[in-house]
Amino acid sequence: MEGYSGLSIYPRTGLLAYLSQPEWRNVCAGGIPVHYPPRTVLLRQGDQTEHVHVIVAGCVKATRCEPDGSQALLTLRTAGDVVGDMAAVDRRPRSATVTALTDVITHLLSGEQFRRFLTRPAVAAGYAAYTVGRLREAGLQRTELAVLPVRQRLARTLLRLNRASGPAIRLPQRELAELIGASRNAVVAELARLRDQGIVVTGRRETGIVDPARLVEAAGELVRTERPVTW
Repeated sequence: MEGYSGLSIYPRTGLLAYLSQPEWRNVCAGGIPVHYPPRTVLLRQGDQTEHVHVIVAGCVKATRCEPDGSQALLTLRTAGDVVGDMAAVDRRPRSATVTALTDVITHLLSGEQFRRFLTRPAVAAGYAAYTVGRLREAGLQRTELAVLPVRQRLARTLLRLNRASGPAIRLPQRELAELIGASRNAVVAELARLRDQGIVVTGRRETGIVDPARLVEAAGELVRTERPVTW
């Protein structure tokens, strides 16, 4: 992964989807490229730091610990996303811990650098649209948790992860269960049904989609213009 510039990310996702190529190049060029092996902590909940990671390769997870010791998996972020930006903007302690799920390359910006980028009208507009998109995503997921059965929640989450990170969804079943608000046993059972129906394949710490059309049907979603990537 040495020398990866992050300029060839496809499809354009995350903040990258809302910036022109020159603006994205400027944001990346302003930071220091850093490689993080799997399970490395990039940001820690409660820390009084302001730096921002612009992800150009790999996938990270954001988790939050509660006072009783319980932990929740909040979301996943992939190439094109930024993490740590909330603390850079409001200068409050980190609200979650961010950990590398795969090999990850980011461009590391100081909080001051990131705030300076936001003074540029095009970057500010793109960042605002990106932030609204994240809020919409969070609202949709809360609704799904409240009203949809496990099978639909699982299918929709697998499709989102597929669109973000490709055919090999490298997430343990325990963390997949946390992400959709279900028990591990329920997720194991639903994955077994999807596997028996020839819709997915499962391996150690990963799931692959082999029949995206039937997975879309299981999710109860309208077919999107971008096609899921098959195993």
